[in-house]
Amino acid sequence: MAKTLSELTNLISGKLIGDDQTAISSVTTIEIPQSGAITFANDEKNLAKLQGTDIAAVLVPESITEFEKPLIQVANPKLAWAHLLWAFHPAREFDQTISENAFVHPSATIGSNVTLEPFSVVRENAKVGDGSVIRSGSIIDKNVTVGSNTIIHPRVTVYQDCQIGSNVILHSGVVVGADGFGYVFDGQRQFKVPQVGNVIIEDHVEIGANSTIDRATAGSTVIHAGVKIDNLVQIAHNCELGSHTVVCAQVGISGSCSVGQYSTLAGQVGFGDHCEVGNQVIVGAQAGLPTGKKVPDGSILLGSPARPMADMKKQFGAQLRSAETLKVVRDLAKRVEELEKKLDKQEV
Repeated sequence: MAKTLSELTNLISGKLIGDDQTAISSVTTIEIPQSGAITFANDEKNLAKLQGTDIAAVLVPESITEFEKPLIQVANPKLAWAHLLWAFHPAREFDQTISENAFVHPSATIGSNVTLEPFSVVRENAKVGDGSVIRSGSIIDKNVTVGSNTIIHPRVTVYQDCQIGSNVILHSGVVVGADGFGYVFDGQRQFKVPQVGNVIIEDHVEIGANSTIDRATAGSTVIHAGVKIDNLVQIAHNCELGSHTVVCAQVGISGSCSVGQYSTLAGQVGFGDHCEVGNQVIVGAQAGLPTGKKVPDGSILLGSPARPMADMKKQFGAQLRSAETLKVVRDLAKRVEELEKKLDKQEV
């Protein structure tokens, strides 16, 4: 359903420059400037990409005042764009019914307005809060608690004794509470260490498809409020992720590591065990932290083993010049050899 620019401006508390009755039928990206759509541009360079296109309007920073199409000035164009996406594409609504093909143990507690899709399973003494959704093929094991308004997508497994907060989203294939990787070699074989802890996932956490959060050996593996975890991430036993930290795809975190608040782990980052990462830290893609590494607040790390960004930039620069450096070294070695031969002749 189309909305006017006036309506959209009010929705995001922006300032409109242009025709307030311009009709907007969709929200798009800068790469797909469709007719009747609105997108965002964070700066003049990106705005220039939209010149001569069919885009209907653009969300821009307050510093941009002129363009060939109507503008809505906002403090954070991408954030405003995300709000508009929700306005045009509201969250899916579930039917708030319990399927006759769902299995619910008699001792389980199910809140009001809960959706249990066919072939979902809620076992002994488990609790599912008001408005939550357990989709087909997902298993809520014994003694698990699920908060309110949480969505657990198809084929998710939450092992026994784990705790899932409210407004959590677990995408398809997520496993919460599988055994941590704990063994002791007894001289002949690997002896399994019982993993008797659990996993606690606090409110407003989202975990991407096929990611895994292992239960603690003892105590709890804790994912604090607001953490966002991408697909294909492995978090081992007894780890703790601070509030609002972002973990990108294919990150692997070994046991007993901690990450502070508002940190970012880019794609394919790897941690050895017992690492301690502070608040507001950025670890660049494919960086590796060795066992026991301690990272101060506010650090930016690159490379494997990970080092401060300023140091790694110098190292990367040197690597890019390695071929010419090798040539210089070989030329110098040749000249030294020739000088030594001359000196040897003079001594004779």
